[in-house]
Amino acid sequence: MISKDMISAYREALNEMLKRYRDMLAEWRSEFDKWTNRAKEEIRRGSIPPLPPIPKVPPISQLSGVRSNVVASRIRDEDLKVVDMLVEAGVFKTRSEAIAYLVSEGIKACRDIIDEVSSTLEEIRKIRRQAEEQIERLRGKIRLPEVKAEAGGRVCPSCNRDLSNLPEDIQVCPYCGERLSAD
Repeated sequence: MISKDMISAYREALNEMLKRYRDMLAEWRSEFDKWTNRAKEEIRRGSIPPLPPIPKVPPISQLSGVRSNVVASRIRDEDLKVVDMLVEAGVFKTRSEAIAYLVSEGIKACRDIIDEVSSTLEEIRKIRRQAEEQIERLRGKIRLPEVKAEAGGRVCPSCNRDLSNLPEDIQVCPYCGERLSAD
C-alpha cells in the first residue's frame, strides 16, 4: 500500500510542475499583449509589424536514458483528466510521454523514501546471503549434499538458486535481485 506521504509528495511535485507551466503561460500572454500593442502602433504608422517573439518552451526534464520499458497501470479518472489536459495543452505529445515524466518527477519527489527502502532491501539481501552461507556450512558439517537446482529447472545466474517454483513472468530474482533473462 502506498503511504499518504508518498501520495502527497507526488501531488506536490505535480502541482509544482503545473504551477511552472501556468506561470510560463501567463508570461507568454503578457508578451503577446505587449506585442499586440506594438503591432497596433506599427499599423497606425503604416508599416508592417514584425512577428511576435517566439517564447521559450519551459524545460521538461528528460528522463535518463531511452524509455524502453512498457508498463500497464490503472490510474484514477481524475489523474487521467490531468494527463489528457497536459497533452491537449501541448505540454506533452502523448499520454505515454506525460505519464513517464510524471512518474520520473514523482520518483524524484520521493527520493528519500526510495533511498531508505533501497538500503533496507540491501540489508535484507545481505542477511539472506549470510543465512544461506550459514545453512550451507551447517549442511557441510553434517555431510548433507549441497542443494542444487534440478537440471532443466529455472536457476538464477547470480545466486544459483532454484526458481522453478516461481511464476514464469517473474523477471527479478527474489533472493538476490538479479534481473533474469527472458529465455
